[in-house]
Amino acid sequence: MTFDNITNGHDCDCLGKTIVPKPEEVFLRKLRKDVLADKDFETHWDRGIGVESEGCDDICNYKALSINKSSADIEKLIYEHYKTTFTINPKKGGHCLKFRFKENAGTVIHAPIENADSHYNFFKSDLFNFDYIEPVDVIKFA
Repeated sequence: MTFDNITNGHDCDCLGKTIVPKPEEVFLRKLRKDVLADKDFETHWDRGIGVESEGCDDICNYKALSINKSSADIEKLIYEHYKTTFTINPKKGGHCLKFRFKENAGTVIHAPIENADSHYNFFKSDLFNFDYIEPVDVIKFA
């Protein structure tokens, strides 16, 4: 698994503390519509946001994709968080993909944010595409 897209153009160690997600782990990602589209897995960096950043924390965050690690006891809380952000910005979509990563998809790091201990950053491998995702369900939350 290579990460040239993550490591090129800077001297930051974005991957040093990441781990490979286990096949049984389930993650959530908000979707723009009720079906998965390329834009749903574009990072800020992919969209040209933050490419002028110089600080390693910023660069690594812009090159990562925000996801939430799910479990039965916190899944409803994650949906409530998504509903709140949907209310603020309805263009971000009212659906959520529940999925697992397949081998060589990339790596993750626990990156808790305020009111979201389940938050992780996902660093896509250079070969990442939707074949590396095993969809479990698409949930309408709003």
